[in-house]
Amino acid sequence: MRVAVTGGSGRIGTFVVRELIAGGHEVINIDRRYPSGAPEASFVFAHLGRREQVQPVLEQVDAVCHLGEIPSANAGPSPQEVFVENVRAGSVVMQTAADLKLSRVIYTSSCQAYGLWADPVARPIRLPFDETQPLAPHNAYALSKATNEAYAQMLAERAGLSVAAFRFPWVEIASYDDACVAGLRQPPGKTDGFATYLHASDAARAYRLALEHPRPGFEAYHFCAAEILSLHPLRERLRRHHADYPPLPCDWPAFKSPVLTTKARDHFGWEPRWNFLDFYRERHGEPQLP
Repeated sequence: MRVAVTGGSGRIGTFVVRELIAGGHEVINIDRRYPSGAPEASFVFAHLGRREQVQPVLEQVDAVCHLGEIPSANAGPSPQEVFVENVRAGSVVMQTAADLKLSRVIYTSSCQAYGLWADPVARPIRLPFDETQPLAPHNAYALSKATNEAYAQMLAERAGLSVAAFRFPWVEIASYDDACVAGLRQPPGKTDGFATYLHASDAARAYRLALEHPRPGFEAYHFCAAEILSLHPLRERLRRHHADYPPLPCDWPAFKSPVLTTKARDHFGWEPRWNFLDFYRERHGEPQLP
C-alpha cells in the first residue's frame, strides 16, 4: 500500500514508518519536523490543520496513519491550543481522507479519554475492562482525542470511511536495562493508569496489521503490554489507592494488565510481544510477592 504517516518524525511515528517500510509498504511522512538521521521515507513538510497542504499528499496514497497531534496535555502552550490544534489536525486529515475515499484511516487516540489516567476522575465499570468503557475526558488533551473519535465515527457512518482508533496507554521507546529495575520497584502511585504501558515496536506493528486487515466502519482498539510496569501486584495497587474500583476476578494474575486487548487480536491478529517483566525475570528471577 501507499501510506501517509502524519507525525512520522515523532517518538511513535518513527517506529511506524520503519515497520511499514519493512512490511513492504510505500510511506510518505508528513510532519513539521524533519526526521532525524537518514530519511527512511519520502518527507513532506506540511501543517496538518491546513487542507490545502494536506490534500495534495493524501491524493497520492491509499491510507493514512494519523499521529501528528500535540502528544499530551502539558506539551502545548495552553490547554485551548492543545485542544484546538489537535481537533483541527484530526478533522482536516480525516475529512480529507473521507472525501478522497481512502481505504483506511488509523487514528491515534489515547486511554486518557477514559478519565482513568492522569489524575483519574472516573472509575471503570468493571475490571478488567474493554473498549466499551465509557469515555470521560477530563483535560484538554483527552477531550481532543474523544472529539476526534466522535468525528471519525461520524465520517464512518456518513461517508463510509474505514477508521480504527487506537487508544494507547503510555508508549515506551526505551530498551530494557538494569536502570529500569529501580523504576519497577517504585511504590505504586494513585495516578498511574494502572501502571500500564505499550512498547513503540508493538504499537508500530498494530498500525501495519490494522492497515493490512481493514474493516468497515469505526472501531476503537486497546493496545497494551501483557503485564504492568511494576513489581507491585495490581491488586495491591488498587486496594491501596482505588478502593472504590470494582474488584478484579479472584484468579486474576498478580501483574496482568487490566486493559483487555482481545478485540485487536480477534480483528487483525495483534498480540503484545514486549514485556518488561519478562526481561526482569530473565535477569533477576520471578518478582517476589508480598
